[in-house]
Amino acid sequence: MPQNPMDRDEVESLLAARAELGPEMEPALVDSFANKIIAEVQRQSAIERERARHEQPPGPEAGAGGQLALGIVSLVMSIPLTAIAFGNSFPWMAVVMWVGIVLVNFAYAIGRRPSP
Repeated sequence: MPQNPMDRDEVESLLAARAELGPEMEPALVDSFANKIIAEVQRQSAIERERARHEQPPGPEAGAGGQLALGIVSLVMSIPLTAIAFGNSFPWMAVVMWVGIVLVNFAYAIGRRPSP
């Protein structure tokens, strides 16, 4: 665990300086201490942002089950739909259906890709 730059000794030295310098210097001491606290908070925030930036999102293998299920359902549904379309002499309907299946699977695959 990193050492905290805002340790007890610094606070004690601030209080000792306050007692030595008197009330006219108190606003400057308080401002200085507040600036150190703000700088520490910003440093910690930067560390957390950097850590979050380097964390890896879950890989595509985490959602591979959903993509496999969609592919299986698409094939299972396409067989009878194709047979119905050709059986009723509407081959254009089979083409429209297959285009729809391809687009749904493509959209699902694109949506599951991790963003850069």
